[in-house]
Amino acid sequence: SILKSAKIVDQKSTSEVSLGSEVEIQKEGEKETRTYLIVGSEEANMQERKISHLSPLGGAMMGKKKGETFSFTTPNGKMNYKVVGIK
Repeated sequence: SILKSAKIVDQKSTSEVSLGSEVEIQKEGEKETRTYLIVGSEEANMQERKISHLSPLGGAMMGKKKGETFSFTTPNGKMNYKVVGIK
């Protein structure tokens, strides 16, 4: 059933975060950046820095452009990040 509903993503945008984007983000108040690959939920693997577009962090990044800030809520409170780069 997964293969029947699968969609091929031809092109990824480097102007805004979408499926297939490699996104470099920076947490508010920190200098360190982190890079994640935005994938479908079946491919998600935090050890490989692959996060689902349906996860709280992945969903908050979708559609953002370089330089934009975004936030999302976790059990520990609201987290604020900035998009540093998109590949």
